[in-house]
Amino acid sequence: MGLVNQVFPQDQFLESVSAYASELANSVSPRSMRIIKHQVYEAMFQTLGEAFDSATAEMQASFGCEDFKEGVAHFLEKRAPSFTGR
Repeated sequence: MGLVNQVFPQDQFLESVSAYASELANSVSPRSMRIIKHQVYEAMFQTLGEAFDSATAEMQASFGCEDFKEGVAHFLEKRAPSFTGR
């Protein structure tokens, strides 16, 4: 399911987690992070089917957002993203 994709030695844990959090903060759309955090919280109260349906709806909604267009553009243009959160 992708819940764990890295394991760190104890002496490198805080540094590695901090670097990953910094990467997310600098390279992921604020809108996407907001949706992900909301979905993780809501999933505690949903069935798997409900969570899947919610994720599908959010993914479809994201295709029309400014940040989706910026995400594609920055990848194709090989530059840093400039997300607006919209």
